Amino acid sequence: MRLAIVGLGGIGASVGLACKARGLPMSIGGYDLRPEIVQQAHARGIIDTPCATLEACAEADLLLFATPPRALPDCFRQLTHCLKPDTVLTDVASVKTPILAWAQQLLPHPQRFVGGHPIAGTEQSGLPAARADLFESAPWVLTPTDQTDRDALQQVEAFVQSLGAMPIALSAEQHDREFALLSFLPHCIAFSLIALHRQQPTSLQGGRSWRDATRVAASDPALWTELLLLNREHTLDYLHALTEHLRQLAQLLQQGDADSLEAFLRSHSIQGA
Repeated sequence: MRLAIVGLGGIGASVGLACKARGLPMSIGGYDLRPEIVQQAHARGIIDTPCATLEACAEADLLLFATPPRALPDCFRQLTHCLKPDTVLTDVASVKTPILAWAQQLLPHPQRFVGGHPIAGTEQSGLPAARADLFESAPWVLTPTDQTDRDALQQVEAFVQSLGAMPIALSAEQHDREFALLSFLPHCIAFSLIALHRQQPTSLQGGRSWRDATRVAASDPALWTELLLLNREHTLDYLHALTEHLRQLAQLLQQGDADSLEAFLRSHSIQGA
């Protein structure tokens, strides 16, 4: 099989490394907007064939997009004239609804596109963040539609499993709603905590709770600007709900009623769930 990876950052390069580590029988091409990254990936053995243009990836049997989501419409447009009817396409972005809409609007064979999202990223980015074991036992959400070719879905499922991941089928809407809580909201909190710390620096270093709460604030702000805007409705719903919880907590602290405060914390704790 011929695989082409578009975007050789942490996720895209990890796909190549995982293929090599598992000895998968495939030829891997790679393209990135930065030619030096393509050459580095080739030198490290992550890809077999450096692709100088996006169009050079069109001969692949499976085309995996690991670009920032806003780059996908242009990628789809550029490939419109050269994609084969049987080529399977997938992506790894953490927002799905708009990407499926772009695929439907712009691809010549949208039924061959299978939206995907490996829940395995880290706060690190770029080629140096790539790991061969990144997808081991990781959930990998796939978002087929009623129009998706069954054969295309099966190929992507088999590929995901070959990387050691576990494919999970969800609708794009359910994925975006749930991930707004599971990832988008924690990123908002982490960025906000770092901003608060910069406004009011401390002489002490935070312990594990601080590190856990702020780790993802090391993520790429440009990427997260894209993601938050693309999934803003669901994220706003959770931000408003969180604000209400914090307002209630602040009110209880102001009242100084220990019993009411403990009851609030107990009802919101893991033990009280």
